[in-house]
Amino acid sequence: MRYKLQMMNTDFGVGMFAALPDVNLSFNEMAAHLRTYPYDDFMHEFVLQGFKEFRPRKIEKLISEVMADTGASDPVMTAVMYEACLCHQRLRSLLPLFDGLDPASLLPHTPAIHIRSNLLADQPLHREWIKVFSDNIFGLAPLPAPDATGLPPLFSPQDLERPAPMAAAEVRRSLEGKLPEPKPRRPLAETIQFALAALEKADAFLGPAMEHKASLSPVARLRHWMPKTRCVNGRMNNGLEGIQTCYGRGLTPERAEASYAMEMAERFSSYASFGPRGVLGYANDYPLTRATQDELAAEALDLRAMRLEVPYAGQTLHWFTGHTPDSAGGTVPLLIPAQLVFLFCNLDEQSLFSALGSTGLASGNTLAEAKVAALTEVIERDSDATTLFDPARCFRLESGDPEIARLLAAYEADGVHVWFMDVTTELGVPCYKSVVLGNLGDVNKGSGCSLNGRAALVSAMTETAYPHPGPKSGPAPDNLPVRRLEDLPDLSTGSAEGDLMVLEATLLANGCCPAYADLTRKDLGIPVVRALIPGLEIISDFDQYSRVSPRLYANYLDMFR
Repeated sequence: MRYKLQMMNTDFGVGMFAALPDVNLSFNEMAAHLRTYPYDDFMHEFVLQGFKEFRPRKIEKLISEVMADTGASDPVMTAVMYEACLCHQRLRSLLPLFDGLDPASLLPHTPAIHIRSNLLADQPLHREWIKVFSDNIFGLAPLPAPDATGLPPLFSPQDLERPAPMAAAEVRRSLEGKLPEPKPRRPLAETIQFALAALEKADAFLGPAMEHKASLSPVARLRHWMPKTRCVNGRMNNGLEGIQTCYGRGLTPERAEASYAMEMAERFSSYASFGPRGVLGYANDYPLTRATQDELAAEALDLRAMRLEVPYAGQTLHWFTGHTPDSAGGTVPLLIPAQLVFLFCNLDEQSLFSALGSTGLASGNTLAEAKVAALTEVIERDSDATTLFDPARCFRLESGDPEIARLLAAYEADGVHVWFMDVTTELGVPCYKSVVLGNLGDVNKGSGCSLNGRAALVSAMTETAYPHPGPKSGPAPDNLPVRRLEDLPDLSTGSAEGDLMVLEATLLANGCCPAYADLTRKDLGIPVVRALIPGLEIISDFDQYSRVSPRLYANYLDMFR
């Protein structure tokens, strides 16, 4: 089956894509395909979403047909129709038609997490609390006190106990004398030249780079490209392609150009083809091992420690070799599920997520640079998912840097009022969020994370999805304190290798051991990694599958103590 990527909508300026069949199929043809390839996640989700356009009477008839024998003769279609009634509000009234069916019996016949999530006894309570926290984090609504929510507590005091954290500043002090000498990064001109030449040779581009004005960045570029993948795995034999867009932002044209080139290298490397020899096209050989976690003979990423929407339940997955830090400053091999690493991965297996984004994917001039960028992106996403909106953390900005001062003055002169929130977590790695309020009540945000607080804040500001020049914004809150950019903490070491030492030591000191997949492609030669950090949040887009993090809940209670 051939599939095409198509953007379905946007969320906070980020495009949301789905894989759709590249040919017109009848319902009967799609049903036959699913019965033959029950773990084809692309087709499964396409059929599932298509049910919301069906007349309820038509679906009622289909359900009655499969339930004539309690779904036993057609468990694949029974599963997807049951999921449709769970996922689409207009169809929930049809759920009684499945009376007498044990939903757990459908689990082996669907790749998706929908039924697994619905079977979690406490998921309805998590959804209620997610709504409270979502209104605050994304809408900046005031938080009700715990006794004013009308909701029972999610966790016991014992569930919320956690050891005292060791922040990055303390870790960095402990490494003095062990850090490498400062080492300048490759000049921007060389980075741009190498990356663009490699991408051109790999035939990645679709058209020239273009300017765009959809953010607060003074210079922004976009460029279209097209991933093309093939997956021959188990029962699966499918292809995928579609137009994608990479973005680059920066204070200068050179920074914006380097930004989009390296983002394209990162994304280009994250779409993989699979064949009988495993993952194809990478600098390292990656044969796949098909097994449950408990069946693996080698060390593997502990999925039970990952912050999944639904706990890992022993599913058979496809694993390949990544690595993790050891105690001597080197690395040791570690098996990682392929679906946690590659974008739009559609192997013959069940899914661990409702949808997995690009968090933790990063490129660099060196593998150390890529790892630093990947780790800070995971920490940034974890901050988004665990830090509540708190006016006491908010501030306006001033700077003695002429470049930044001119930019801040230009925003104000044009009626764009940008303000910031310190969202640094207990890890102590500087994280900041910038905010511009739209005149229609919309909240436009950007976020950034770096050992260098100045770099983190500038990244957050230039990532903010509010056009400049553009319409006047809503006002910033009154009486916010002012912080100087130059006074923000700087824990960087002057080299990617040193920064990596600080970040990894901080994570290890707090019980979080990172894992990496090296995604450097043969045809690019540009270092790319996916970083995974058990214990930290992976997804910050709150929806019906989200589980409240104990750390988020503890942070909430702390605000009312």
